[in-house]
Amino acid sequence: PYPPGPASAPANAAPLVPPPLPPAAPAPISVAMTPEELDAAIALETAKLVRAQAAELEKLQAVAETLAAAKAAEQATEAAAAQERLKEEYIANVGALLEMPLEEQKASGPQNALFFTVPAKLVPDKPAKVFVNCAHSGILGGKHNVRLIGGFNDWTLDKFDTSMIPIGNDQTGWFYSTIHVPDLGYNFNFVFEADNSYENNNKENFNIDVEYGYNREQVITLLKERAILEEDTGIATRDCEQERYDAGRRRENVATGVMEKDGRDVVKTGGPIVAGERTYLMFNKAYNPLGGAGSIRCHVGFNQFAVGMEQNVEMELVTGEVVDIDNYWWGAHVDVPRTAYTLDFVVSDQVEDNWDNNDGNDYRLLVDGGDATQEDWDARIAIRVVELGRQRIRAAEEHRAWKAARRLLKDEEQRKARLVTVRQQQHIITTDPTIVNAGEEITVYYNNSNTNLDFAEEVYITGGFNRWQHPTASVGPLKMVRATPGAEHLEAKVMVPADAWMIDFVFSSGTLEGAVYDNRSGRDYHIPVQGSNQVAAPLHVVHISVEMAPIAKVGGLGDVVVALARAVQDAGNLVEVILPKYQFFNQSPILGSMEHECEFEWGGTRVVVHRCFVEGIQVFFIDPMNNMFSVDSVYGRNDDGVKFDFFCNAALEFLLQSARQPDILHCHDWSTAEVAPAYWSKYHHNGLWKPKVVFTIHNMNYGQQKIGQASFHAQLTTTVSPSYASEVSGHPAVSQNLHKFYGVRNGIDPDLWGPETDQFLPLNYTADTHEEGKRRARQAIQERFNLTWGSDAPIVAVVSRLTGQKGLDLIKHSVGHSLMRGAQFVLLGSAPDPKVQGDFNALAGRHQGPNCAFCFAFDEPLSHLVYAAADIILVPSMFEPCGLTQMISMRYGAIPCVRATGGLRDTVFDVDTEKARAAWEVDGSTDWKITGDQTNGFSFDGTDAGALDYALDRALDAYFNDREWWRGFQARVMRQDWSWNRPALDYIELYYGATKG
Repeated sequence: PYPPGPASAPANAAPLVPPPLPPAAPAPISVAMTPEELDAAIALETAKLVRAQAAELEKLQAVAETLAAAKAAEQATEAAAAQERLKEEYIANVGALLEMPLEEQKASGPQNALFFTVPAKLVPDKPAKVFVNCAHSGILGGKHNVRLIGGFNDWTLDKFDTSMIPIGNDQTGWFYSTIHVPDLGYNFNFVFEADNSYENNNKENFNIDVEYGYNREQVITLLKERAILEEDTGIATRDCEQERYDAGRRRENVATGVMEKDGRDVVKTGGPIVAGERTYLMFNKAYNPLGGAGSIRCHVGFNQFAVGMEQNVEMELVTGEVVDIDNYWWGAHVDVPRTAYTLDFVVSDQVEDNWDNNDGNDYRLLVDGGDATQEDWDARIAIRVVELGRQRIRAAEEHRAWKAARRLLKDEEQRKARLVTVRQQQHIITTDPTIVNAGEEITVYYNNSNTNLDFAEEVYITGGFNRWQHPTASVGPLKMVRATPGAEHLEAKVMVPADAWMIDFVFSSGTLEGAVYDNRSGRDYHIPVQGSNQVAAPLHVVHISVEMAPIAKVGGLGDVVVALARAVQDAGNLVEVILPKYQFFNQSPILGSMEHECEFEWGGTRVVVHRCFVEGIQVFFIDPMNNMFSVDSVYGRNDDGVKFDFFCNAALEFLLQSARQPDILHCHDWSTAEVAPAYWSKYHHNGLWKPKVVFTIHNMNYGQQKIGQASFHAQLTTTVSPSYASEVSGHPAVSQNLHKFYGVRNGIDPDLWGPETDQFLPLNYTADTHEEGKRRARQAIQERFNLTWGSDAPIVAVVSRLTGQKGLDLIKHSVGHSLMRGAQFVLLGSAPDPKVQGDFNALAGRHQGPNCAFCFAFDEPLSHLVYAAADIILVPSMFEPCGLTQMISMRYGAIPCVRATGGLRDTVFDVDTEKARAAWEVDGSTDWKITGDQTNGFSFDGTDAGALDYALDRALDAYFNDREWWRGFQARVMRQDWSWNRPALDYIELYYGATKG
């Protein structure tokens, strides 16, 4: 035949590709062209030809790549199918392997190994045999009673302890045991024991992975899902049983078929309502014209709106019914479940803005039936389980949305905190442009008259990038110049590399030995850079502490550890905490998911380390088997010092054993002061080489010798406010190390202390809605303590431990003075000293009444309510390293009245006398008239009753004289940021400074 058909290609030949089309003939060239024009025309046509050929080649390449990708995908699919067939064949053959004679099974494994399994690969939900050859063990050899001790999934599943069976004459040394691999097993963990001696792989235990099943992460997910399903099934079963049990009571006094109001029918049906059938439900819109002329919706439930049975249906105008001033009927078909005994509904307009719920009683009609079977109720339970699952999904979505919104808010708060820090440096150093971008040149301005270089005739700038770690780029030393004679600032040009994310500067009076430097008290000057093509490596910080809120909180130390850890982690760093594992942790619901991390021999005992996330932070728990921390409280025993020193060393040993190399070890107070000397004397030169030590003093009154040792050995020592640092700077424990001693105020965690989301308040509120929110909290407190309910007298509150530090005489005086001024007074706290507690019991006996209440307890949920209810929080401390009470009170709109000491002075700025200091500390401003008044409380200096009265009377006068001003004052202090945003920036700077030490 003609033309001939295509020849058949070999099966493995490359696919046929059509040849490229011949180039189009060039356009005719005019004979009138000049030689130059002719050359240009030829070049143009040649370029066209090249482009056409390139485009055709690109198409051919794309076709070839597509075919190759398809071939690769086909081969991958075939390989996966082959692997699946091998898996199925292996699993199917497990039974046959185990049915072989025992001697054949023994002979099938490696005879020179200590142990092996049949089948060689363990399979989920299948049996297996474990064979051991004691002749290959120096521990088991010659023993006649061998036991197999095992479990699965890192010893968390199906643990067992069984005698192994000898094979033949037990003199041969062969033993075996049959095990069953659980369906969710991902590894098998075991040891052998004979005569109390263990063959345990040199204390590492033996481990065999389970094949063809789930991996560890998948098992954890499945177990969580299974646990959730079991929990939901239990809830649904209990609810439905109660619903079924209450049928008789819930049917009492329920209307049948018709409901009347004000002399006319409001609700009726097209016939009897029968369980398991459809009914026609009608509502008289003439009674309540929801939404005007528009349509309405019916929100239906059953059995008093039992969860999981809801229906939302659009109602239609009923044809055939009379329409007049008393009748305007709308209806909808409703499916009635077989388990229903009442039909419940409310009505809304189409957009669900206006509702009719029968004055809060709902509309309810009786359902005929009652013959629901157990199968019907089982189906009802299944529906309830599904609805609970949907609720969980909705709650998770809402939580994700809340977290995203909270993240945006935190980012904005952190941006503002950085801006305040920048403003507070502007009297010394600024840049042009203010926002520095990578890859651009900037001008650095330096005002030496505000620094220790105010004497210098010449100033030099020396700089680097990325915390001085940039491998190539650096600055100077460059001599700075004044743009004009007499200009306030010196300046220098600096080129910022494209991979810089931070610029680092110091300034000096010269470049030779003996020059004086301004290095910002050892912290250097740092300017963040935007748009870098590199990111900063995270710091790795490990806190070693004996307290951490909320699981082990005694005082403010526990709050600081968790909040600081979270704030530094939120800034993009890795933060971990090490705690003792106290016995009382066993009752903590927060620690129910604690997992095994590792264990080691140290200090004459075995130390087990557990791990668990607490408030989003990875926490490790040191659990020595000598029962050292089998106690029911953090402190209170004569051997606290011995126990805590052991813990500090065990924590360092854990870091060494687990091969961790954090950048910073952060230890706290006398209880973990041992970390600093122990690290440098025992661990730094023995493998744990990288960390530097930061030590924080929370209270100088305890363990001063240990505090002194830690201050000497730590690279940096901090305390919890600048004023407290100044107050204790002459103490022998720190006075010799002031060159590395800093005060950084604490903060509060707004996620834990925030009226916007606080679960302990009757109504959440913000700065914009605080008046109603605080009114509701006030009523709740008045009701709880039987105070005069509804009184709008100001509430003065004290939330405090009753110790000498807290100003006990002033607290006692404030009770009578507040009542005399017409306020209500609430005290929440207790005294560890029985004598002090007795004094306050007597005080309560004299004053307790309709305007005064005492609660002698540590009650954190109640403290939230007190902060929200109070108008004034009194903190008359004799000394206060930092104090959280005044910052928490401001978060809740309670105005602090404080004695100006320590951290109280650093956070509370008197309304009448400290406007300039408030503007500087809160806004970084030097002119409060421009940036606004940021004063936030009332303060006093003295320690006598008259000094207290001076501040408290001004606060009460302000409340009584101008209530509108007072509400605005409360809103202002609520908007101030006393979180960890700024302190975290300070600590991160100090951490970087410590790494250079």
